[in-house]
Amino acid sequence: MVSLDPGGTADVPLALDESWPLVGRDAEVERAATALGATSRAAFAYGASGIGKSRVVQAVGERLADDGWLVLTTSGNPALSAIPLSALAPVLAREPASLVTAAGDPVALFAAASSAVRRLADGRPVLLAIDDVTVADPVSVSLVAQLVEAGVLRLAATVREGDPVPDGLLPLAASADAVRLDLGPLRVEDVAELLTRVLGGVVAHRDVVELHRAAHGNPLFLRELAIGAAEAGSLASRDGLWQLVGDPVGTPALRDLIRARLRGLDDAERDAIERLALCEPLAFDEFARPGAAEALAGLEMRGLVRVDESTPRVRVGLAHPHYAAAVRDSMPRIRAMSLLLDEADLVASRPMDAGDELRVAVWRLDAGRPSDPTLLARCAALARSAHDRRTAERLAAAAVEAGAGDAPTLLLHGELLWSLGRGADALESLDRAQRACLDDGADEMLLAAIGRARADVLGGDPLGTARGLELLESLEVQLPGQSATIGLGKSALQVDLELGTAALASVESVAASLAADAPAGAVLDLASAMPLSLVGRTDEAVEAAQRAVELARRPGSLIAPRRAEVVLAHVLIAADRLEEARGTVVDSLHDAIRDDDELTARIDELTMGRVFWQLGRLDTAARWFRDTVGGAELHGPKSLREFARCFLAIVAAEQGDAAAARAHRERVVPGLEHQSSLAALADAWIDAAEGAADRASARLLDRVDLVLPRGAVTVASTLLHHVARFGSRTHTARAADRLEELAAATGAVEVAGRAAHARAEAEARPGDLRAAAAEWERVGSRLYAAEALASAGRAARADGRGREATADLRQATALAAACEGARTPLLRFAEGTEPLTPREREVASLAAQGLSSNEIAARLFLSPRTVNNHLQSTYGKLGIRGRRELRI
Repeated sequence: MVSLDPGGTADVPLALDESWPLVGRDAEVERAATALGATSRAAFAYGASGIGKSRVVQAVGERLADDGWLVLTTSGNPALSAIPLSALAPVLAREPASLVTAAGDPVALFAAASSAVRRLADGRPVLLAIDDVTVADPVSVSLVAQLVEAGVLRLAATVREGDPVPDGLLPLAASADAVRLDLGPLRVEDVAELLTRVLGGVVAHRDVVELHRAAHGNPLFLRELAIGAAEAGSLASRDGLWQLVGDPVGTPALRDLIRARLRGLDDAERDAIERLALCEPLAFDEFARPGAAEALAGLEMRGLVRVDESTPRVRVGLAHPHYAAAVRDSMPRIRAMSLLLDEADLVASRPMDAGDELRVAVWRLDAGRPSDPTLLARCAALARSAHDRRTAERLAAAAVEAGAGDAPTLLLHGELLWSLGRGADALESLDRAQRACLDDGADEMLLAAIGRARADVLGGDPLGTARGLELLESLEVQLPGQSATIGLGKSALQVDLELGTAALASVESVAASLAADAPAGAVLDLASAMPLSLVGRTDEAVEAAQRAVELARRPGSLIAPRRAEVVLAHVLIAADRLEEARGTVVDSLHDAIRDDDELTARIDELTMGRVFWQLGRLDTAARWFRDTVGGAELHGPKSLREFARCFLAIVAAEQGDAAAARAHRERVVPGLEHQSSLAALADAWIDAAEGAADRASARLLDRVDLVLPRGAVTVASTLLHHVARFGSRTHTARAADRLEELAAATGAVEVAGRAAHARAEAEARPGDLRAAAAEWERVGSRLYAAEALASAGRAARADGRGREATADLRQATALAAACEGARTPLLRFAEGTEPLTPREREVASLAAQGLSSNEIAARLFLSPRTVNNHLQSTYGKLGIRGRRELRI
């Protein structure tokens, strides 16, 4: 599983068309440089064009040059491959006469070259770096092999994709003392770091994933995509966050590069490439042109197509998605239409399964000859089942345009539009569906489904949840026979409005009307998990959500796995099982990004922010919340934008920046505080950051009085714990009393933990505060642990136990240093303590996460020496001895 921590910050962006830094290849560079510096005679870098072979070999040379080696560089050139010594002549330019004279005599040539290299080296070890060694002239290749064999120099070379190692170097490449570097695509986190360093700011994670997917992790393709997207205005910085506001488009240079690879194709190969560009993947037997098999074999040998044998029918696709775009851009429209219809007719002439029907419908739509509305609607449903929402929406829209005005098709189209983040369009389609349903005789089941979908869309509006609930309550009266569908929709909206008791009652009323079978049980488990969590029955909530996820992952399940995973993540957070929640949401987020499920992607981004917030990783949490804001602005839903802004205000206040917190809070839609405790929490934290702890505490205690009678136990316990974090002894005692009552009533372990912390704060008991800190560390909440230890140190100092106080405060400071700028009321403890600078805080936080000085230096554009200086200063200020204590 990849880490989803957004990359570090960069101070100054690079010009996009400059050389980009080498990222994600440290292991390969280290391996090759170490081996060549020891006993290996050669290193060969293999990989696709643009994957970074040349940069890796260059980095290896730089490493060895720093160690005192002489590094000679050259490259093969296909235009000069027939000229003897064309590759080596530039390297040994000081000795041209003797080399030319000896060119016809291999023995004399070797002697002259060996002598020239030794004179240049002047006693230093020598590395010869050759780029594209496969197109170097044969004389140079043979001479290099001899020089390596004689120990005159060592070799680092790149091997072009699809080309064999030259015969003269093959024995060396196959020997045990040669290093082979197989360079694969960059990982998602590598792309995040690379883009952050180049752009000078953080890139929204969903767009990192999109660019990674579009480039297939290829650094060259990524560079050209980023340049093209920036020039087209589809990659832009908004509120400090880089986002894709349109599709990533490549530069003309990228298209020219791809077209150059496709030059020289014969007619059969060109035909196969064009069909794949329009219709991929195709089964092997769906290439009808004579000679197609031979053409495909040739294309596979050249690395232009890939063959997938994981299914019963062997399928063929292009090696890279941008090949398809380049081919389509250069293809006449009439030719494209002809090929699309040709493939559609071929597949339709044979027995078709559902997948074949979908492909044929899409091809005919692309050719401007859509199928009949009924078939288009059926194929739209198939595409949604395959999680291809964009294709499904295109097909549903085409069905409606072709005359499908029936309620089921309009409902399908509305649901698809909503999942793609197009709320206004979704409501329009759903309103049409309702009118059509009423005109056709008002099928109650269909009316209920349409009403629930409309309520979901209304709930995506910042203040629309209450309107959605009113709609469903009205439908419940009109359609008493559809209580199950309507009741489950009601429960979800009641949870959003913090109506825990009502939400659970809605689910329980539905349970009485459903059959006692596995599908119904999974639906009820999923629906009941959030209400159970809200009323404080946390263990039951987690168990229900886990059962729902297990059943959702089975073939043929009525529940989408991602939907169940979102619910599981939420209840795990409420149970303080943060790492489990993080792992769950990681999988859900990547699936949602891949499938263009904007609604789930927004929920997952917000959830990732919540996880890191509770872990005490404040800067990282803020990055996820900014991702949520940016994504909601572009794709919806707007309600999550408002929640993310509230969280941004809270994080800024916890970092001691009241002005920034107020700026975030002022952008929240007015009125949210009436339906969400999150807005009240943001207001309270702003009060606390401004020094008004009593006002902050009173605000939250009033909110608890409002939500607790509704059954929002989890919300109330969270708010009461925040009261204990504000540092007001009187209000903390009241919070502790109420938390203990809730713990006794619910038996929830997490509520009991908050109660224990609050009571220890109220009574200033050092031992109990240390116990609370240990428990917070166990669940991963470093900030809460740091606060408890700070209070323990203050209490111990008040009791005259200086040694204990010093130990507590030192450990609290080390924990706080890993919390990315936390300056909460309980952390403002040590008189005379010198605060960390922003840069020291940043370096300390990365070091606490386990990054080396070199890794920190690369991420922050500093030298390793500067990083170490910052760390030494930090150790002195914190009174600790090294990195290990930063990670305590």
